[in-house]
Amino acid sequence: MAAGVYIHIPFCVRKCVYCDFLSFETENYKIYVDALLDEIKTARFNEIFAGGVDTVYIGGGTPTALPSLFLCEILTVVHEFLLLPNVEITVEINPGTVDFAYLSSLKEHGVTRLSFGLQATQEHLLRGLGRIHSLEEFKKNFHAAKKADFDNINVDLMFALPGQTLQNWHETLLEVVSLAPQHISAYSLTPAENTPLFNAIKSGEIVLPCNDTDRLMYHEARRFLADAGYVHYEISNFAKRGFESRHNINCWQMKPYIGFGLGAHSFDGKTRWHNPEEMEEYLRGVRSGVGGAPLTDEDILSEKIILGLRLTEGVIECEFAGAYENEIAKLIKDGLLERKQNRLCLTARGMDFANRVFSTLL
Repeated sequence: MAAGVYIHIPFCVRKCVYCDFLSFETENYKIYVDALLDEIKTARFNEIFAGGVDTVYIGGGTPTALPSLFLCEILTVVHEFLLLPNVEITVEINPGTVDFAYLSSLKEHGVTRLSFGLQATQEHLLRGLGRIHSLEEFKKNFHAAKKADFDNINVDLMFALPGQTLQNWHETLLEVVSLAPQHISAYSLTPAENTPLFNAIKSGEIVLPCNDTDRLMYHEARRFLADAGYVHYEISNFAKRGFESRHNINCWQMKPYIGFGLGAHSFDGKTRWHNPEEMEEYLRGVRSGVGGAPLTDEDILSEKIILGLRLTEGVIECEFAGAYENEIAKLIKDGLLERKQNRLCLTARGMDFANRVFSTLL
């Protein structure tokens, strides 16, 4: 079986107010990149990669906070893996951190897919999130990517932002669709604890749109993007046919992958673990991983149905014969799950209450 590779770059030009990802602001890149390259080179002959590598995902943080020389050095080492034909190699990009030369170098080093973190098109919303870019910078970077011959581009968007109206959200969707990216991700803002945004909401300084508005924005995205020819293939993801994120689909289908870098997570089909989250520990060469106890058969079954239900195609019901029968029957009765031929899928209402579905199946 093919496996995936995830590479974590924990650097940002500036950390956004809603972000609790393992990332920070620094320019001390070389020492980290050297440790990362050492880790990748040491593990590339791991038996998990015996069937080859079909996806590579470089995320963060902001991978393109790195000078292109460092990122291309990482990509060069990636090509020492047994990469399968038509391998998908994705790099996350924060608008305002690249130019045509940078993007061309990524293309020359085998990157096949870009993921731009736009989030919104209104300047006041971008400033409120702590984003470093403007709409014009995003558009300039997007057109540069097209000029560099990228034909598989994702744009990340967020809704239910502080101060965001339904009209704002419609304008954002209209603006992004006019650029014709192959993939669009649309996520509801969920403030993480102990972030500046979370604390401002808790103190009453900032108020989020109500849940009804959140759902109206989600329904608008589903309707608008369907009309524009995007297939809604996962709760928060939409793609032109054939441009679904293969790396993410593999994760939702519980296929194996190895994560490299600070705090990076891995899964071999039976066990989940992650690298140390303290930089000093990681730089000392600690790679033993954290949380490496094998999952029980019950855990694997639970994860498989919960992750699989994120996909609109759902899961094959016979794979869960004898398990969750009462829970599934109740969720169907409540209109949250439905049967389609031999599969179980979330209904449209079930997508609105997905967390309720998943907690029922835990």
